[in-house]
Amino acid sequence: MKTNLLPALMIVLASTTLVFGQVESGETVVISERVMNDLYVAGGTVTVNTPIEGDLVVAGGTIIVNDSVKQDILVGGGNITLNGYVGDDVRCAGGSVNIMKGVGGDLVVTGGSISIGPGVVVSDNLFVSGGKIIFSGEVRGMVKSAAGAFTMNGRVLGDMDCRGGELTINGAVDGQSTLAAEEIIIGPQARFRNDVRYWSRQGTVDFGNALQESQAIFDPSLKIESGRWEFFGFSSFILLLWYLGTALLMIFIIQYLFSKTMKRAASTVKDSAAKSLGWGVLFLIGVPIAIVVAVFTVIGLPVAALLFIGYITILLFATVIVSLVAGHWINDTYYHSSWSNRKLVFMAFAIFIILKLATLTPVIGPLIMLLLACMVFGGILHNIKRTRKGPETPVQREVSMAE
Repeated sequence: MKTNLLPALMIVLASTTLVFGQVESGETVVISERVMNDLYVAGGTVTVNTPIEGDLVVAGGTIIVNDSVKQDILVGGGNITLNGYVGDDVRCAGGSVNIMKGVGGDLVVTGGSISIGPGVVVSDNLFVSGGKIIFSGEVRGMVKSAAGAFTMNGRVLGDMDCRGGELTINGAVDGQSTLAAEEIIIGPQARFRNDVRYWSRQGTVDFGNALQESQAIFDPSLKIESGRWEFFGFSSFILLLWYLGTALLMIFIIQYLFSKTMKRAASTVKDSAAKSLGWGVLFLIGVPIAIVVAVFTVIGLPVAALLFIGYITILLFATVIVSLVAGHWINDTYYHSSWSNRKLVFMAFAIFIILKLATLTPVIGPLIMLLLACMVFGGILHNIKRTRKGPETPVQREVSMAE
């Protein structure tokens, strides 16, 4: 039966790679060979020097993309530079972000310091928030920004809505403009080809020759009551880093404390996928039933509380546990358990990101995650049961695998 069970596991585990593409991880990752599908990367320093035919998803400290990406980019990191054209949407969160080439879809970016270069053409819309933002390109859709300091030196073909601490407008806006800031500065190259509604704490603003067959209307309803705009948007980046950092820390802790358990679970899932799946389903369904039964007994209330806390904790860390076991499975299956703990943790982190993205896919994503979680939990439980009975003899192991 092993020959029938192993392909079933392979389909489930490999589906994340076959459907979602290539996975890379490490302290320093350099992508130099053309990638014909999606690419998922996690690392300290990530450099992409080749075209990506699918999506690019990157999490890291320093990220540099020097070539084109045909589909979407989703990137989170400390220092981010995009030097290649992106055929679809870009969603980016970073401490320092530099966009130097065009975007075929929407550009959504948040961070501490953001620069969008003069050669950048955004085919759809720009949504940007951060501490300091300099925009010198062209947006063919609308622009919405929230920033501590926003400098607009480019051109917006659609409407523009900018709010923050300091706004400096030294470019052209074809659509309607909404401006609200502590201070609004109108530069000599500013051109408004449609009406402007604005509010500034300094009061009325002299638009000079910037209004072209349009008018500027002071609108008190746009008043900004309070807030530190330099932290608006950057907080989103901090939240993302906190989430990913917590996941990476938990992967490291679990690997450090339970590495043997995770490795044995991966081996069990590899050899007895169906049995692991059955144990996992029994765990997911049986524990809530046991909790409900225990609640109705006086003596069982403390037990029910402990079971409930433990059950919820395991479910909360399900993706972390699955990612780590999957990393052990890949290491054992393809690399003969030759990886260091550091490389295994980074691979598990990359798998974690993929699984989180997979769960966003309707029906298929959550189903894959549920199957993987059941198999992994079942593999862990099967090992606990086997450990309590004592280690299996070779004959017992063969009989178990044959079942």
